[in-house]
Amino acid sequence: MKRFVLGAALALLSLGVTPATERFDPERAVTCPSKRWALTERLSDPHPSMVQETFIPLVEQREPETVEAFGSATPRSSEFLLHYAHGWAEAPNPVPVLLIHGAALTSTDCYADEPVEQPYEGLAARLVRSGRKAFALTFAHFHGDNVLQAEAVADAIARIRHVTGAKQVDLIAHSKGGMSARIYLSSAGPKWTTRYRGDVRRYVMLGTPNGGIDVSFAYPNLNYWVLEHKSAAPLSWTEGYYYGKWVSWKDRTIYGKNGPFPGQAQMLARWDARYGRTTQKGQFDVDSTYEGGRGQVSQSLGIDRAIADGGNFMAELAKKAIDPKVELAVLAGTSPYVMNLVGERRAPSDGLLLVASAFDTDPLTRRGAKLIRKETLYLNHLQLVYHPRANDWVVDVLDQDAAE
Repeated sequence: MKRFVLGAALALLSLGVTPATERFDPERAVTCPSKRWALTERLSDPHPSMVQETFIPLVEQREPETVEAFGSATPRSSEFLLHYAHGWAEAPNPVPVLLIHGAALTSTDCYADEPVEQPYEGLAARLVRSGRKAFALTFAHFHGDNVLQAEAVADAIARIRHVTGAKQVDLIAHSKGGMSARIYLSSAGPKWTTRYRGDVRRYVMLGTPNGGIDVSFAYPNLNYWVLEHKSAAPLSWTEGYYYGKWVSWKDRTIYGKNGPFPGQAQMLARWDARYGRTTQKGQFDVDSTYEGGRGQVSQSLGIDRAIADGGNFMAELAKKAIDPKVELAVLAGTSPYVMNLVGERRAPSDGLLLVASAFDTDPLTRRGAKLIRKETLYLNHLQLVYHPRANDWVVDVLDQDAAE
């Protein structure tokens, strides 16, 4: 067996192709201090493609345990954290669960007890209470390249299998986190990345933009909301009129191939042909924001430029279906009230993501992957992470008998 593995590795090297997980050692982990988890580990993938991504202060890690565990607010994307839920070792279900967070948050924010400052039991605890060994992954850069994060998912699965002896895991991903899971499950990354290894039983999507997202272009005033709230989100304006003067925001826009928001550009897709753009009174520069150009109060390069900077990622990803043996489930939210504002409302949405995008699963199932659930709950985008009704739905899906 060792000769076979060595021979396969040498063959890949001779082709100049070394999957990252071939270099990842699932036995090597650094234990980190943790108050909200039973255990947190820092793991590293030494593949040279797992680079240092660009940070600006707004997108640096800020959750205290996360910064301490990484040893930096701007960690290299070769590193990730694996969290173990309290009681995981005693949970009897043989299929472990890996939780994957979305943009601008960590798994500690999302899935530990009292997530995102809400008075609720976190999903990790809910899973353990249902008898499951629950783990959660925190990425180095919460707006990072989804391809690099797909490698972290592959590595985290390898570590969980090493610790538990399980053959397969279940994946639960929220929002942007679903992009990394999908890339791995469909072997959609470039040649150096890990091909899917048959190690996932079921993949559960919570508010995942399967068909892409365009809300920051369709609703231009979101740029002002992001600025006013100092939100860790990209701008679709490069310049604009702000508090009586014209200001440049080029360092924090969604544009550019080496900027601080690569994963956001990768998720962009146009929905204007189906739903138009906002017609809400008081929205500034609707057309110039979407198509690019100078408007009354802003300058934009347009959504097509941002999609191109992201490598036309959603269109390319749509060509790759998920492995046919993986079972899928989708939960979308229908409450447009999120973060103290009324968000996306051209059509049913969770405030940020259109239900139609979350439900755009045909490209995922083209090879025969079974879609066992596709449902909505009246919850907003963030509530899909922590609300008890969403958590109960997740447990119910994991309990569901295997598809015939």
